[in-house]
Amino acid sequence: MKDIVLLNVRILAGAYIRQVDKDNTLIACRNLLQLSYKKGLLHKNPFDEEGNLNIDTVIKESDLTNLGKRLFDDLADKWFAYTDRTQKYDNITILEKYFNNLNNIGNVSDMLLKAQ
Repeated sequence: MKDIVLLNVRILAGAYIRQVDKDNTLIACRNLLQLSYKKGLLHKNPFDEEGNLNIDTVIKESDLTNLGKRLFDDLADKWFAYTDRTQKYDNITILEKYFNNLNNIGNVSDMLLKAQ
């Protein structure tokens, strides 16, 4: 089975020409990965000892917890769509809202499956 790459921070930031776009992408990645690690979606810590995002972070399927496998891909899609649309890279409140909504949907789906 292939271990699919879900997020490569260096490649994503490198896709932009302007430095401001690279910096904003790194901020968006930092916030996504910080919440993901804090909420238990990731097995490995993508930050160094000083709390800085490791630019060489690559998130693969095998790096995700069971909860991460359920939520990370959708959370990243929603977050990057939001930041592209609004240019609000530090709006952690909306990122947490996306996480809570996805987690609640997953919990309801689990309950429905168990009830069958």
